[in-house]
Amino acid sequence: MDTIKKLTERIAKSILQKIFGLFGKELSEAFWNVCVQFIGFAVVGVVNFLVNYVTYAFFLWLHCNYHVANIAAFIVSVFNSFYWNNKYVFKEGENGQRSWWKTLLKTYASYAFSGLFLTEILLYVEIHIFGLPELAGPAINLFITTPINFVMNKFWAFRVENKDE
Repeated sequence: MDTIKKLTERIAKSILQKIFGLFGKELSEAFWNVCVQFIGFAVVGVVNFLVNYVTYAFFLWLHCNYHVANIAAFIVSVFNSFYWNNKYVFKEGENGQRSWWKTLLKTYASYAFSGLFLTEILLYVEIHIFGLPELAGPAINLFITTPINFVMNKFWAFRVENKDE
């Protein structure tokens, strides 16, 4: 599995270097590291979307209002996201540490904005203005909320406090 990951990273890095080369730019190691982190975040996000979507659909199946279904899916999926992002994507470095419970609270707060507040507005617009089916909204919203979530999680929720500060 590790060999496949390394091969995939090498291919992706080579492609990105060629794209940068077309514009006369060089791919920096720092930018590449952010790209790898974003890809990991996106993979966790895809799994998390499935957790969210199944939970959302389950509550709709129970004949709950789509708002209740969305809130239940939010609670379950944010905890799932926190677990995997904390374990694999936003690892603590040697120079810092973070409190898991503060990070969990920050994760819920960041997702409350993008994954709850924003999706509630988007669901309302998609369902009541555009007439989309209730099950279509969460899939569309994924493309809007993922970049927002990445920035909020990387630079705030999972930010490592330096020991030197």
